[in-house]
Amino acid sequence: MRKPGVLPVVALLFLLVGCGKEQSPDTLLLAYPADIRGFDPAVATDFRSGQIISLVYDNLVRFDRGTELVPNLARDWEISEDGRMYTFHLVTRARFHDGTPIKAQHAVYSFQRILDPTANSPQSWLFDRIEGAKIFMEGSASAVTGLVARDDSTLVITLEQPFAPFIQYLAMPSAAVVNPRQVAAINSIPAGSGPWRLQHWERDGELVFVRNREYWGQPPRLEGLRIRILSEPMTRSAEFEAGNLDILGITNMELNKWKSQAKWRDRIQTVNELSIYYIGMNCSRPPFNDVRVRRAMNLALDREKILKLLRSGSGLPASGPVPPVLLKGPAPEPYPYDPAKARRLLKEAGYGSGLKSRLWVAGDAEMFHVLEAFQSNWSAVGIEVELLRSDWNVFMTAIREGKPDLYYLSWFADYPDGENFLFPLFHTSESMRKRNRYSNPKVDRLIEKIQALSNGSQRDSLISVTNLIIHDEAPWVFLWHSQSNTVTQPWIKGYVPRLIFNAQRYTDIGKQF
Repeated sequence: MRKPGVLPVVALLFLLVGCGKEQSPDTLLLAYPADIRGFDPAVATDFRSGQIISLVYDNLVRFDRGTELVPNLARDWEISEDGRMYTFHLVTRARFHDGTPIKAQHAVYSFQRILDPTANSPQSWLFDRIEGAKIFMEGSASAVTGLVARDDSTLVITLEQPFAPFIQYLAMPSAAVVNPRQVAAINSIPAGSGPWRLQHWERDGELVFVRNREYWGQPPRLEGLRIRILSEPMTRSAEFEAGNLDILGITNMELNKWKSQAKWRDRIQTVNELSIYYIGMNCSRPPFNDVRVRRAMNLALDREKILKLLRSGSGLPASGPVPPVLLKGPAPEPYPYDPAKARRLLKEAGYGSGLKSRLWVAGDAEMFHVLEAFQSNWSAVGIEVELLRSDWNVFMTAIREGKPDLYYLSWFADYPDGENFLFPLFHTSESMRKRNRYSNPKVDRLIEKIQALSNGSQRDSLISVTNLIIHDEAPWVFLWHSQSNTVTQPWIKGYVPRLIFNAQRYTDIGKQF
């Protein structure tokens, strides 16, 4: 069968339309494995909802192709020398989808809405560092004093204390600016100003968008965007091969299949994700309160072999929690595969005859294939690990309550900063409450200093130092930083995968048959 690129145009269109294909020269066709929860930024905590919100809303700033921030509703901004005051100058031509001009007051409304105690937003942490936010959340104030619209196009945000990542918070889905006139129906109809307008939403079926022709910024090249909800990976693959999808996210299990086909291998794009996969160890009790045992758990795993054989080589062995792209200083080497040293450490720790433990897990079949390989590696050095499969909600509740000795989990960045892989996971206030009960006063002090410092070489150095300490103390079995792989049809032009999950707006993509 000849490639679409060499067919005459008339024959190609006949195939695309006459054979039942859903291809359209003016519409981008995608698929998601599950539906979104809705269009309200205040409750956008899941990956897919965040992606969709970026299409129909605008933020003050947004992420570009990498970790860099670029202007969005704010054409420019200044940060005071003490790092507490942010002054944003808004574009004056921006409009909501209903034609309402966007003003600084709308940003104040949007952020205060998330902090409102009656809203019960799980995302209030994004703004609780703003001056006056806490007393507003307690119901003791009618407004947040640190949120001020100086005039229609000037917004001033003042923090209680300097916090370098705050500017990145403003690019996250929940920091989208909403239209107060449309919030009554926001769960089903967007109240935004983004480059795409919702045309139709069939729950668990499809989402259909049309180009916002009046968009104040650069509008999409294509007229439409259709996202189908297809839960099965094989179904998505079949639809792509039939020409009914333009872009496909490839699962690890299928990656080698796509790479083996000359037709597709050069159309695959890989991105190193801001993520970490790990085995959490309960550091508050035996046997994992002993760093020698924790290091033995790391040394016993042949990560590179498991990555190659069971994950199609998709991933980078982890040498600590912070992904390499976020480290600007030296990084330690990943723990080597050294079962002999693992046995020596276990003997030194008093477990020469071995030990038994249980690993809690909630997930799919692909993951269990990997975990069985872990079991085999650990068993070879005398660590017998039983897999305990659990419902996701039960699983997460058990972790928060400190029940598991071991658990398998991952962490994906909320924002592209090394601090996001340190404070939520290893600061005593967070780890003791809802993670693996790791506590180190030195690490706490370093993290707090990282949070207070402005971006610069000193802060970068402290992130690297903290990452190194955590690597050496091994509160986790560090597995890998994942990679995402996408393949595109030959007619797709201009697609570039983004590093940050909500940075892709599909505005630069076109089709050329």
